[in-house]
Amino acid sequence: MSTSRSPTDQEGTYQEGTAYLLAIAGAAARRRWVDMLARFDVTPSQFKVIMSLGELDHLGQRQLAEVIGIDPRNCVPIIDALAERDLLSREIDRSDRRRRVLRLTAKGRRLAQQLKSVNAGIETDLLTPLSHEEQATLRRMLIAILETAEVATAESAQAGA
Repeated sequence: MSTSRSPTDQEGTYQEGTAYLLAIAGAAARRRWVDMLARFDVTPSQFKVIMSLGELDHLGQRQLAEVIGIDPRNCVPIIDALAERDLLSREIDRSDRRRRVLRLTAKGRRLAQQLKSVNAGIETDLLTPLSHEEQATLRRMLIAILETAEVATAESAQAGA
């Protein structure tokens, strides 16, 4: 009788386990990413706001909160901090005067470009051992893993409610 092993069965040491390798690789990437944020005096949440507005040009506060995945009420202090640094502006929406539209200022756009460039450099450094095709495959696999993890987290939260 033959026994078949699943691709997740471990035959080697714990250092060869996929979860362990993901954790170690993730920690290495996070260290570089956090160092980058510190150099620019930006928090992870501020990074998401700056990059989202850099990519999407302008958003309402609720739309922005949805894009970056936080409660709209938690968005206010992030927006205030960036506005105080003259990185974003709040403008009255021409189509709905009750609504504010958020945009990066010229200073904010320059910062978004710098963050994008340095972030790309970090990615290049980390992924140098991989071909472009392998990098694209890795990206697809990580997205699939994260989507599955998000579903499991949501299901767990619903079960506990």
